[in-house]
Amino acid sequence: MASSSRIFVAFTVPDVQRTRLGRLQGLIAPEIPNARWVTPEMFHVTLAFLGDVPDVALNAVCRAVAGATEGFPPFTVNLQSLGAFPDPSKPRVAWVGLTGPGMETLEGLQESIVEAVTEAGYPPEDNRFTPHLTLGYIKNKKGEILDMTPLIAHYRMWSAGNFAVNSIVTFASTLTPEGPAYMALASASLRSEKRGRNG
Repeated sequence: MASSSRIFVAFTVPDVQRTRLGRLQGLIAPEIPNARWVTPEMFHVTLAFLGDVPDVALNAVCRAVAGATEGFPPFTVNLQSLGAFPDPSKPRVAWVGLTGPGMETLEGLQESIVEAVTEAGYPPEDNRFTPHLTLGYIKNKKGEILDMTPLIAHYRMWSAGNFAVNSIVTFASTLTPEGPAYMALASASLRSEKRGRNG
C-alpha cells in the first residue's frame, strides 16, 4: 500500500507570543481540568487541513501552496480573546482568536491556498475558516458539564500582541503516543509584489 502523510498548511508564531500563550494556558488550566494542552513549540494557525496525502503527491501540494502565496505581502495579526469550539457551554477545543490589520490579507490568502490545493486534487477536509490558534483539546468526563462562558468573558480582551506573518509552511503531522509531531516540508515566503509576469 502506498504510504501517505497527514498534511496541513499553516503559519507559526514568534517566541514572544508562544510564551504569552503558554502563560494563558497556565491561567485557565485549573478551570479546565480535562484538557490536553498543545505544547508552546507546536503553536500554529492552520489555513487548510488536507488529511492524508500520498507521499508521491507531496511535491505537487507544496508547489501548489507556493504558487497560491504569490502576490500576497507579509501581514500583521494579533492573537486576541479566548474562545471555544463548538460552543462555550459544551467546549471541545479552547482557542485564541485572530484580529488586526492583516485579516483581509489572511482571508484572501487562505482562499487562494484552498483553491490551489483543490486544483492539485487534495481539497481541505473542511472549507470553513475561523481564524484561530488552538490552545488545547477538552474531553469532558461522563456526567460532567464544563461551561467556559464565564472564562471566555473574563479573557475577552486578553492579547498576546501583534506579530508579522512572513511565510506559510506546509507541514506533515505524525501521530505518536505523546501526541502529534510536526515536520515542515516546505516554506513559502510572502513578498510585497508578484514575481515574474504582471497580472
